[in-house]
Amino acid sequence: MEECGQINPPPGPRTGADPADGRPRAAVDRSYDRLVTPLQRHALALAEALGFGDEPIGFGGDPWTVVRGQARLQIWPHSGGRWSYTRQRQTGGEAPYDSGERRALALARPILRAAGLDSAPARFEGGQVVVEPRIEGHPTWGWETRVQLDGHGVHTAAGWLGPARGGAERPLLDAGQAFIRLRQEAARTPSSGRLCPAAYGSATPPCVMRNPSPLVTGARFAYALDWADGHHPRLVPAWLFTRQGTDEPVAFPA
Repeated sequence: MEECGQINPPPGPRTGADPADGRPRAAVDRSYDRLVTPLQRHALALAEALGFGDEPIGFGGDPWTVVRGQARLQIWPHSGGRWSYTRQRQTGGEAPYDSGERRALALARPILRAAGLDSAPARFEGGQVVVEPRIEGHPTWGWETRVQLDGHGVHTAAGWLGPARGGAERPLLDAGQAFIRLRQEAARTPSSGRLCPAAYGSATPPCVMRNPSPLVTGARFAYALDWADGHHPRLVPAWLFTRQGTDEPVAFPA
C-alpha cells in the first residue's frame, strides 16, 4: 500500500488567496450542494441532438434510457442528470477523427446546446470536444462534458444535464490554509490508489502520491465535483493546486 507523499507549498504569494487566485482573503461563498434532476424535455432535446429522433425514452427507470440501433443514451436523473452516450463501432474498427477543429465543434454544437452549454467555451483535443462550465465566472473541475468523435460522427459522449443549486454561504479557507490542511492529511492518510483525504466523505480530492513530482507550483480557485455519501453529486468551493511535472491538479476544499 502506497502512502501519500509530502508536498511543498506554492512559491511566493500564491500560498495565499489573492485576486490572482480568484478569491480575496476572508471570502464567503456557497457550495452548490444539489445538482437537481433535469426536466424530461431537456432529456428529449439531448436525445434528439444525438440522433434518436422520436424514439421513446424510458422515463420510468433509473437511468432513463433510449436505444436506437447500435446507439444508447442513459441519463441518471437522481445523480445530477449525469448522462452517457455510446455508439458501437463499425466491424473492423474505425479510423480516428481527422477532419479538424471547426468540423468537430460544428458536430458537437447541437449536443452542447441541448445540454445548456451553447455559450460555454469549448476546446478541441485528441479527437474530442471538451466543455468545462463556469459558475459565477469561476471554473469547475470534474463537471465537464466530453464529445468524442470518429469517422462517422459522435462515437461517445458524457456530461451533466441537471443544473446546480446553491446552498448556504460559509467562510472559505484561503489557499495557504487549504494547503496546510492538505499537507497534514497527505502526511497521515494511506492510500491504495484511491482518493484521500475524504474531506467530505467522498471523491474530493485525489491523493497526493509520491510520484509524479510532489512539488506544488500554484493554486487557483474552482468549484470541484464532490459526491456526498458516494451517491449525491455537488459542487464545492475548492483550491486546485498545480504540481510540477503533471497537468493533473490536486483539489482540496476551500
